[in-house]
Amino acid sequence: MRNLPVFMFGLLLIGGLSSCQKEDVGLTDDQILESNKSDILNYAAAKGLTGSMTSTGVYYALNKTSGSTVTPAYGQEVEFNYKLYLLSRNSANAVIDTFVDSTYATKSSYIYLIDNTPGITEGLLKMHEGDQGSILLPSVYAFGRTGAGNGVIPPNSPVRLDVTLKRTRTEEQQIDEYLTANKLTPTEVTQSGLRFVRTLENTAGASTTPTQVLTIKYKGKLLRSISAFDSTGTGTYSAQASQFVPGFAEGLAKLRVGEKATIVFPSKIGYGSTGYQVIPAYAPLRFDIELVSAQ
Repeated sequence: MRNLPVFMFGLLLIGGLSSCQKEDVGLTDDQILESNKSDILNYAAAKGLTGSMTSTGVYYALNKTSGSTVTPAYGQEVEFNYKLYLLSRNSANAVIDTFVDSTYATKSSYIYLIDNTPGITEGLLKMHEGDQGSILLPSVYAFGRTGAGNGVIPPNSPVRLDVTLKRTRTEEQQIDEYLTANKLTPTEVTQSGLRFVRTLENTAGASTTPTQVLTIKYKGKLLRSISAFDSTGTGTYSAQASQFVPGFAEGLAKLRVGEKATIVFPSKIGYGSTGYQVIPAYAPLRFDIELVSAQ
């Protein structure tokens, strides 16, 4: 809830392939993109892919339809599998693919679909649950000017992902499934969407007012994260309720001094469609909170 360290939330997390090479600075961004787009179109034609390219240079081709009518939408979380291939030119100057990684071929990958975000999102939005397709990405939406894997993916390289879209879920679905999986039964569900689970009651504790300075302990998590993105640890934090996001403030107001609760709430009363530093857009959040004192 306080200022958090800056973290770039990647749209594409590839298992084990960190970007650790020296950045290539020989070409302009536009030159790289145009070269990538040309390579992608040549490759798609050679492979007989019957897809289309977006204005940003992302190419999508449907390989196998599932028959499902369920499609993703902005603000939802998608679960998908993929295999990664490098696209490059061989000695005959033909664009070929080279297999790189299958870490997520059986292990699920998850991302939130954020408005006006080019890249893999553009391909996923064209799919139905269960569909299999190929998404060809210019380097700017993959590993950029640095490449990855100590040369496995060179700088400025387009890539191909063979994707299976498993599920798409709204925030309400994410929260309800999370509560069930973690055996959390809400004490109260409010109109705003807050799920409030009182974990320690203190009927003798004092209630609070909006103008009081509250001393609290807390730990915040994304629903798919084991570790906390922010925590008071063994210490405490003091502030008025108005300094917190609405969902946190609403849950805190339900506590008496000496009580504890777990609260889970949607992004509309959290960090919304923009997110905040380590917190991606449209992310529902969990907080474990304790009200230590009020003054």
